[in-house]
Amino acid sequence: MNATLPENPAPPNRDLLLREVRYRCSYRSTLELDNICRSLLPDLETLETSELEAIRNLLLQNENLLQRWLVEHHTPPPEWQLQVALLKHYFKKNYQQK
Repeated sequence: MNATLPENPAPPNRDLLLREVRYRCSYRSTLELDNICRSLLPDLETLETSELEAIRNLLLQNENLLQRWLVEHHTPPPEWQLQVALLKHYFKKNYQQK
């Protein structure tokens, strides 16, 4: 029996989205990425659903790209600049103050 997926699947509910972003922020491939991504955790609940979806999509990207954009400060493509800037903002706000 072949199951077919709907053409436009519904976005995950907010609780599932929060859990996924929290998980993806917590387990990265390097210590540097861990520190940057985890800096978002204290403010995760305050983000709009659209911001959570954008961050989720960024965190689904290849680790090497994330490393270049977030750690090595290479300029990301235009479609990722806002998400990268958001993560860098929370890193500066939450992590570097300690």
